[in-house]
Amino acid sequence: MGVDWLKSPFERRSIQHGMKVRGQDGKVLGHVAFIGETVLFVRQRFSRELKAVPLSHVERVTGRGVYVLGRSHGAVEPVGDRLGREIITFVYPLAEPFGAGMGAGTHVSA
Repeated sequence: MGVDWLKSPFERRSIQHGMKVRGQDGKVLGHVAFIGETVLFVRQRFSRELKAVPLSHVERVTGRGVYVLGRSHGAVEPVGDRLGREIITFVYPLAEPFGAGMGAGTHVSA
């Protein structure tokens, strides 16, 4: 995952359930169904079949969706037994929001 996108105020700071997942060519691969520790579980619209996209392939996250490395459906992999091994969540924070670091809430009184 590139570090430069973290500095942009226009990029999202988390991946959420229901976001569109797009390949490098901009085509929609599906929507985020679940988020595991190492993969995104993606489901195409009106389908029950899940596919997996490794979190290491996430290039950037914007308001339009999650962009992953790879073109079209070459970016997705079969789920296999990952669904039983992963801890599932619906929000995956990629970074702490700005100002949430240590000492951000402390004030100095004069």
